[in-house]
Amino acid sequence: MPPRGKLGLAGFGKRARRIRLVLMDVDGVLTSGVLWHFVDTSGSLVELKGIHAQDSIALAWLADSGIRTGIISGRISAGVAERAKALKMSYVYQHRLDKRTVFEQICKDAKTAPEEALFMGDDIQDLPVMRCVGLSVAPPNARPEVRAEAQWVTKARGGDGAVREVAELVLRAQGKWGDILKKFS
Repeated sequence: MPPRGKLGLAGFGKRARRIRLVLMDVDGVLTSGVLWHFVDTSGSLVELKGIHAQDSIALAWLADSGIRTGIISGRISAGVAERAKALKMSYVYQHRLDKRTVFEQICKDAKTAPEEALFMGDDIQDLPVMRCVGLSVAPPNARPEVRAEAQWVTKARGGDGAVREVAELVLRAQGKWGDILKKFS
């Protein structure tokens, strides 16, 4: 497999032009996968995760460009739900291990064909979705089985700009990147 994936940049761009829906796992993709646990003053366990600022703004750019975004995660986190809302994510599914069933529900709701969806995953529970989307992406910190099946592997690690990298490639392929740049001219 070439270092970036099975498709090469031209193949990625061709598929990316059709993308109308960008979905992802959270831990290991949108975050580094590291979980910090603290006990608050009331004695309750608090779980913290970090989301890279560049990934955050890229998700907002996708939404502003008419591309729906969302998460399908096996874990549950109130913080992730709130952050997803702030990032204009259309779909937030947590505590879901049967990700393919959720993906099919999202496609139906979004009136989007699976070929018009991109999914970013890092672990084997993400493979059922990655096998049926138009564009499957993994960060380099993904499990070997996932990297082997991904059509594209990012340079940036999960939680460290991988989502931004993919968002920018999709927006460039769709001719929307110039519109983003104009906002900051």
